[in-house]
Amino acid sequence: MAAFVEERKMKKITGVKTKELLLWLTVVEVFIDDRSSGKITFKTGTELSDSFSVSALKLKE
Repeated sequence: MAAFVEERKMKKITGVKTKELLLWLTVVEVFIDDRSSGKITFKTGTELSDSFSVSALKLKE
């Protein structure tokens, strides 16, 4: 995996894919628009995106 990292954003990601319907799509960007929203967004090369709660991605201690 490789990516360019900025504050609250990773873009031009390579080596990461997601399954949408029956297709595997490349994830090209991951970002948090507004910290207070508690949402992280994953964007694919086909401009599809989906947002999830940041708390769903936290590791359990």
